[in-house]
Amino acid sequence: MEATSRAVLVSDPAEANCALADVASLTPTAHAEACRYPLAPSLPLIITSALGADTAADSNPYLAEVARAESTAAQAHPDHCVLRCAPMDVDLAQVARQIKDFSTVYGCFSGGRVPWLAVEDLLDIAAVLATEPARRAGRVYEITGHESVTVATAVDRLASVLGSRADYHVLEPAQLVDALCVSVGWSLDVALRVPHHQQWIGTEHPTSPLVERALGRPPRLLETCIAHAAASVAGPAPEPDPGTADKLAAPTKGTRS
Repeated sequence: MEATSRAVLVSDPAEANCALADVASLTPTAHAEACRYPLAPSLPLIITSALGADTAADSNPYLAEVARAESTAAQAHPDHCVLRCAPMDVDLAQVARQIKDFSTVYGCFSGGRVPWLAVEDLLDIAAVLATEPARRAGRVYEITGHESVTVATAVDRLASVLGSRADYHVLEPAQLVDALCVSVGWSLDVALRVPHHQQWIGTEHPTSPLVERALGRPPRLLETCIAHAAASVAGPAPEPDPGTADKLAAPTKGTRS
């Protein structure tokens, strides 16, 4: 798992003729990056955010941070729209990495049914919005995939595609933060964001018809999201520290939460 499950995305203006900024990253750097696009005023700004950002005050600090970034980016550029997205196949990539490296997944995901979204569907919608100013106009859209399954089910399906077994262990937030700091070497500031992000990932959301309405076809199948996540770990990975998986299961005591 990484602190930047999603990266800031900038579309090629020659292809989509827009700037696409993802403020649903876990890093303040990505949020700040979104604010530089108004320096290119000839391009409309499409802000990709997270489902639930509109209720951030009543939910978790991750969503509150995303909501602040979304507002900052929107206020800085008059020609914009916001896409609040469900968790995507890129959010499953680090789950796939844990399966591949350790045959085990540790986390503190919530237990809701997640309407996983293929990132290609997001890009296809962005391309439509880039050419239709009336559909931007500061509007906010919610985007999801078609089929909802829990993280535990996604783990099972990922393991099957990867030809591996996978044990799924739920950690308390303090355990996960401790493991990331002690075993993986992350700073406390970064590690503290991860449990809130994972809890958002596992939050249940209703499915949205937006993909079909915008593109005239259903969202890509869940199997596509699973396949993309599995393919993301097909190449060689950095050699993990010895015992990392065991340390994740048994964090040291005294961690701040």
